[in-house]
Amino acid sequence: MDEQRIKQLIDLLADSDLGELTFSEGGSTLTIKRKATAEALPRTTDAPPVAKPAAAMPATSVAAPLAAVEAAITEVRAPLYGVLHLTPSPDEPPFVTQGQHVAAGAMLCLVEAMKMFHQVKAPYAGVVERILAEPGQEIEADQPLFSLRAPEASA
Repeated sequence: MDEQRIKQLIDLLADSDLGELTFSEGGSTLTIKRKATAEALPRTTDAPPVAKPAAAMPATSVAAPLAAVEAAITEVRAPLYGVLHLTPSPDEPPFVTQGQHVAAGAMLCLVEAMKMFHQVKAPYAGVVERILAEPGQEIEADQPLFSLRAPEASA
């Protein structure tokens, strides 16, 4: 089995609700299993974002508000391996920019895998804190793409 065929099977499993996929070809058998833990990759781009852990802070009167703001920042992660597109086409403006307010479900980017485009949408309304990947970059599944801050943490 060649590497390209294996990548196709991994993407097929990632895009389905299956927990396991077994494929036989030319006397070889390959079994791919999805993680069964709470840390398993989301099956759709509309899944809740994974919150990044808050950094340890000294106990001061300023630490509590800062911790609350940092806890409200989440990372929107890539749903699968592919090429990142931050614009709908090369001659158009990006879907979002740093500092932009976005609505829940707003398009953030596209991930191209096997000549198919997968939409990555904002899981909730908020502010794009940072764009963590470059356009045209090959990205890995579960790689952080955006830092998104909840609107109540914007103050």
